[in-house]
Amino acid sequence: MQLSPETLRLLGAMALRTRRASFGIRQGSHRSQRRGHGVEFAEYRNYEAGDNPRYIDWNLFARSDKLLVKRYLEEENVALHIVIDGSRSLTHPALRQKWELATYIAAFTSYIALANQDPVTISVLGGAHSPRYWGAKAFYPLSSFLTKSGESIISSEPRTLNLPEEARKAAARVSFPGICLFISDFLYPLEQVALLLASFRARNMELHAVQVLHASDLNPAPESAGISVTDSETGEQLGVMLDSEARNHYQHLITQHNRRIREHCLSNQMQFVSTVASSDPHHGATDTITRMGLFI
Repeated sequence: MQLSPETLRLLGAMALRTRRASFGIRQGSHRSQRRGHGVEFAEYRNYEAGDNPRYIDWNLFARSDKLLVKRYLEEENVALHIVIDGSRSLTHPALRQKWELATYIAAFTSYIALANQDPVTISVLGGAHSPRYWGAKAFYPLSSFLTKSGESIISSEPRTLNLPEEARKAAARVSFPGICLFISDFLYPLEQVALLLASFRARNMELHAVQVLHASDLNPAPESAGISVTDSETGEQLGVMLDSEARNHYQHLITQHNRRIREHCLSNQMQFVSTVASSDPHHGATDTITRMGLFI
């Protein structure tokens, strides 16, 4: 995946926004829960033998005759774990635009994280799991991983996935609490969506859900009345009559479903954004990441 100089400049000016202090494993750009000698003052504590005298507040000592050491909030990295739904409804060749947009969103988000020394791992549900990537130079092997994962899963035979189990396996790979970006079309019953996301909430992760849809998900076969549809997960075919009444009923149901997904996410302190794939995944990803509330 090649990014234009304009895109690199746009992404390079961004950084991950985390709503809470993090426990990172390397120095980075996010506020940590640990106390040390970073850049932002946190509190005073009594001087103890062995403390570096340079951190004593000598002005306060002159006024109070007390030896107090300044403590600061350290800055550390925050781990980013990206989960991409690998089920057939997102990877079917006829719906390739959905997968392309999903991978561009993952790639753009990864570049921002890597450029700020935040580690990134990627899990494709029903597919491969990446190693942990560090630093801006790791973007190219990460991009290659996304490309190869897509080629493999799109060319595979239709299969039914146990998505909650796949999500549980992906969540088990999380070593440190951080940010989870979950990309899916979320075209499942709300109860199953809740199970998918619960695996990562249980790992104490800050969750951001991105729903990637195709125009046909919202308005199937707009020029046809009688059509033959294929279950993207099982390959089963079914004849359907889409008169105006049936079409309106379907659009009411999909709107209601998406509203319930959004409400579930927001009520559980998860960010949610929905986007529709087009022939330009680059523009779609740029628009989506500006609406995600994940960056500063």
